[in-house]
Amino acid sequence: MTVWPTGRHSIATGQASGPPPPPEGAAVSPAVAAHAITVYSRPGDTICDPDCEPGAVVTEAVHARRHAVGIATDPGRWEAARAALTRAKARGARGDGMILDRLPDRESWAGLGPVDLVLTAIGPPDPADPAGNRLRERLAIYRDLLRPGGHLVVIAAYHIAGGMDLASQVAAAGRDTGWRPVQRAVALTAVPNTRDLGIDRPTSRARAYPVHQDIIVFRPDGRRAHDPRPLDPPPARATSPHPAA
Repeated sequence: MTVWPTGRHSIATGQASGPPPPPEGAAVSPAVAAHAITVYSRPGDTICDPDCEPGAVVTEAVHARRHAVGIATDPGRWEAARAALTRAKARGARGDGMILDRLPDRESWAGLGPVDLVLTAIGPPDPADPAGNRLRERLAIYRDLLRPGGHLVVIAAYHIAGGMDLASQVAAAGRDTGWRPVQRAVALTAVPNTRDLGIDRPTSRARAYPVHQDIIVFRPDGRRAHDPRPLDPPPARATSPHPAA
C-alpha cells in the first residue's frame, strides 16, 4: 500500500483554503490528478479521462504539458469540461486538449495519438447491476483506448457494499477484463488539523469529511510491467516516445 501526499488541496476546488464536503460518488481531485500524471506519464504523452467530470484531469494534463482527451457524453458535463479546458489554456497551459462527446472506436479514433495514461474516477456500483457487468464492460472499453504498455489509473470513492469495498470490486472486475493490478494506493484528499488528530478537545461544531480515495493502477495483462516514473525525475531523456509540448 502506498500513500499519495495529495491532501493539500480541496477535492472540489483545488484550493488550499480547506476542504468543503466532496460531491456524491467519485470525483477527481486536481491534486490527485496532478500526482498521477507526474508519476505515470511524461511531457508530450496523451492523457485520457473517458468519464470527464468536472475536468480536473484534462486541465492538469495541459498544465503539465501533456495532450489531453476528455470524453463527456452528457451535454452539460461536456460544456463544463470544455469550459474548464478553455480556462486552463487562457491561463497559459502549454499542452493541447479536446473534449469529445462519445467514446471513440477503433475505426473512428482520430485523436492526438495513442493514449499513454487513462485516468478516471469510478463511483459506487449501480444497485441495479449487482453482478458488476456494467463495471466490467466499462473497464473492457478502456483497453481499446490505451496503447500497449500504458497505464490505467482508477480513482475509487470509499464505498462498501455486500461486504466488499469498491476498490476491491474494481480490481476484481479489472482482472476479469484483461487488466493486471500493479499498485493499490491511498490518495489523501484533506490534511487533518490538530483537532482531527485529537490534540485539542473536539467541539460540538466539528464535522468529519472523507480524507482519502482509493487508487488502483492497472497494466494490460500479459505485458511486462515497468516501474512508474519517480516523483522527482531527472530532466527529460532523449528517448521519450513523444516530443515535449
